[in-house]
Amino acid sequence: MENASKALIIAGAILLAIAIIGVGMFVFSNVQETITGAADMSQQEIAAYNQTFKAYEGNIRGSRAKILCETVLNHNLSAVDASQNVSIVTTDISGDVNNCPPPSEPIGADVINPIKNDLQSGKTYTVTCGYDKNSGLVTTVSIVEVK
Repeated sequence: MENASKALIIAGAILLAIAIIGVGMFVFSNVQETITGAADMSQQEIAAYNQTFKAYEGNIRGSRAKILCETVLNHNLSAVDASQNVSIVTTDISGDVNNCPPPSEPIGADVINPIKNDLQSGKTYTVTCGYDKNSGLVTTVSIVEVK
């Protein structure tokens, strides 16, 4: 009898240890998933982020290009992270469209307003988005007048 009770105590201790290890693994995997998920944006979040600027891609009128400038300005003012800043260039970036690094400083009204003022409502402009090759986020918007 004495050996049977010791065997039951040992078996109970083993089952308790297995249960504690299982709960620890469950908690660890959930915490690790949360940490990794917070650092990376999902494909849907990236698509939603980029849609703000992709809506303007292609040939657009000058008045719509001015609205794009306002959109970029508002976006940069509300950007939480420097990697989410978007710059505007008035030259063609199509040759290097997938390797546009984000600006380190927010592009503010002092830079965007002169670009916006140069755009003419009656003209047509081609808008191209440049993407960061690592994150896939829009980092540059090119506005070029169609001749």
